[in-house]
Amino acid sequence: MAQFINPFSGVVLRKMTKAELVRAIMQNIAAELEAVHLYTAHMDATDDEEARKVLYDIALEELVHAGEFTSLLYRLDPVAAAKAQEGFGEVEDLLGSQSPAEVTASEVAEEPAAESPAGELTVGSLK
Repeated sequence: MAQFINPFSGVVLRKMTKAELVRAIMQNIAAELEAVHLYTAHMDATDDEEARKVLYDIALEELVHAGEFTSLLYRLDPVAAAKAQEGFGEVEDLLGSQSPAEVTASEVAEEPAAESPAGELTVGSLK
């Protein structure tokens, strides 16, 4: 979480080692995914369509950021890249070689269904 009260929280007094940079990039990926969760939770918690549209758009941008950080991580850490590829292979072995559903740009622009089953609280529910 941001610590804006401390103006020096983001200042690094020395250059990071490559290992520290790799861990920092992993933390950045986690932060982007946490932001996606937060924004979609807020989207789920409102009926204001304009707010929902903006929150969803921002959440999608955070997924792009997560992808950028992941790409950088794999460039910096070949072991992480190889292990991720191993995980992809394990899923393919479990589920077969079927590829994920094709997603078109118009489908991405549409919001997911907002309503949960009647009375069911969601992780993002503020009710």
